[in-house]
Amino acid sequence: MISFIRSLAEDVRILAEGEGQPLQRYAVMLQLRVDGRWQTIQLLDNAHDRHDLHRYTGSQKQVAEHFMDGPARAVMPQAIAYLASNWEQIARSWED
Repeated sequence: MISFIRSLAEDVRILAEGEGQPLQRYAVMLQLRVDGRWQTIQLLDNAHDRHDLHRYTGSQKQVAEHFMDGPARAVMPQAIAYLASNWEQIARSWED
């Protein structure tokens, strides 16, 4: 399993995990530090053999939405780029 963290701000990060050579499974999470603990507020993954985006309401994961098509090795970097580019809007939406 591969795992890495990309810090976006003091209390904001992307946690990415993947497995397989070539990459078969991945999960990319946008997380905020809330009360000293990391809270996932959006998740992109392929746990069910499709590339899904899950929004969160509080700590509750919502129904999956289609993210995009393609092989995991191409979609995972797109998921990371999407969260890195849109994290402020996603965080505001989660807090509302």
